[in-house]
Amino acid sequence: MPFSSLNLIAVLIAALVGFVANFVWFGPLKMYTRWTAALRQPDDVVPGSGLSTPILFGVTFLTLVIESVVLSLVMFGIFDDPSVINGLCVGLMTGIGLVAMPALGHRLFASQGFKVWIYEVGADVLVAAVMGIIIAALG
Repeated sequence: MPFSSLNLIAVLIAALVGFVANFVWFGPLKMYTRWTAALRQPDDVVPGSGLSTPILFGVTFLTLVIESVVLSLVMFGIFDDPSVINGLCVGLMTGIGLVAMPALGHRLFASQGFKVWIYEVGADVLVAAVMGIIIAALG
């Protein structure tokens, strides 16, 4: 799939849904408090507090757009007309294989352990899977 034939609507919708999924994961599902506890940070330390809110959330959304573009290029490079199941599988494979696995080494070398890794990459794998489904469905 050439870069110029990307479905930008699908890419943006997938990124937006990924943004909302991260909000739900770290908000109502309470993974944020578990994550910060696993990091063993003092209660007064707020991750990301060194950046302005527009920068923090804007960069986060931009990374999701880039992830969505790459996922779309990979998926349509493999399949001419991917099904929703193909999208789910490609999303899971990239989420687990390209995001979660390298991150485990980073967390272990940073002495942060498996819990921090699970809280962080759980959302990443979920988002990649959902993005894959959306991109395939709207492809």
